[in-house]
Amino acid sequence: MTYDRMHGVSQSTRRVEVPAMVGGVAVLLVLLAGGSAEAMQATDQERVTIQGRVVDEVTRVPLADVEVSFEPLGLSVQTDSLGQFEVKGLLKGVYELVLNRVGYQRTAGEFTVLNEGAFVTSMIPLNTAGALSSGRFVGRITDGESGNALGSVDVQIAAVFMGGVTNDAGRFDMPAVPPGRYAVGFSSLGYATRIDTVEIVSGQTSDVTVRMSLDPLDIEPIEVIVERRELILEDVGFYQRRNIGFGEFIDRVAIEARNPFKMTDLFTGVPGAQIVAFSPLNRAVLLRGGRLGSGLLSGGAGHCYPKVVLDGLVVHQGGDDPAQIDHLLGPDEVAGIEIFPSSIGVPVQYGGINASCGVIVIWTRR
Repeated sequence: MTYDRMHGVSQSTRRVEVPAMVGGVAVLLVLLAGGSAEAMQATDQERVTIQGRVVDEVTRVPLADVEVSFEPLGLSVQTDSLGQFEVKGLLKGVYELVLNRVGYQRTAGEFTVLNEGAFVTSMIPLNTAGALSSGRFVGRITDGESGNALGSVDVQIAAVFMGGVTNDAGRFDMPAVPPGRYAVGFSSLGYATRIDTVEIVSGQTSDVTVRMSLDPLDIEPIEVIVERRELILEDVGFYQRRNIGFGEFIDRVAIEARNPFKMTDLFTGVPGAQIVAFSPLNRAVLLRGGRLGSGLLSGGAGHCYPKVVLDGLVVHQGGDDPAQIDHLLGPDEVAGIEIFPSSIGVPVQYGGINASCGVIVIWTRR
């Protein structure tokens, strides 16, 4: 079950596929190459119901009073106090989805309805100078009886659509959470789910220790599929984000299959990515979000180059100047690359200024 929907800054286009609700949380999937919206072409005469939620791109706070329009139908609805809206009896087909709200950049783009389901989208505030700084949320989860560390525990802050999974040491780390008091859910197969209230303070780290009690379940045997994975990519959440489906992900297996000579060779054929050659030895990557000059540094004029994050640290802020990733490191040093062609799906910790121009996250081998 999918929808295609587009998100970007003023007058820009993006396209994504969106599935139905998964475990009560709307999950956005695969970012694809976009195009301008066309007139609606209904795939058949079946009508469906869709739900959506609109949040602030910076703070992830739900936005009320957003005007959500479907063109060329002339159909409009408004989000409620939780940022939610619902449209019933919508014909399957292709529409232009337009979002408008005072204080935010207009969002417009192609939206293809194939089945019923739900999705989450965001809007970029016109003035991000006053955005709240974030706090860090870390912790360790253990078995309540043995005290042993629990890996693969799902940690969710539903109010801001953020989550994580504990590593083998039972630890999780959310480095950029908007300040506030939240209900945090902790769940793992075979254990009773816990919901605790945690306060995140701007510029500070909130560290928790959680003990989970056993809740035995009778379950069927599971099928185990063995997949080659880099340990560093497991630890940094690469595979978890890939499973969610935002952006494009290139792991070590794909890198070796491509046999690249330079870093920029890895971006050839990637949806939403374009190689810009200034000379045979000087090439840069331009992503879909930067083709319309949507970065804060560019002032909205000309191309805007993506932000580059190396092993969790920003090494290039993006904007008017291209990142020289061919001179930064070689393909044989790379464990994996995450490519977010626009602001859609960019992890909160890598967002901020010029994220709308796209973000490239590179993880090196250990």
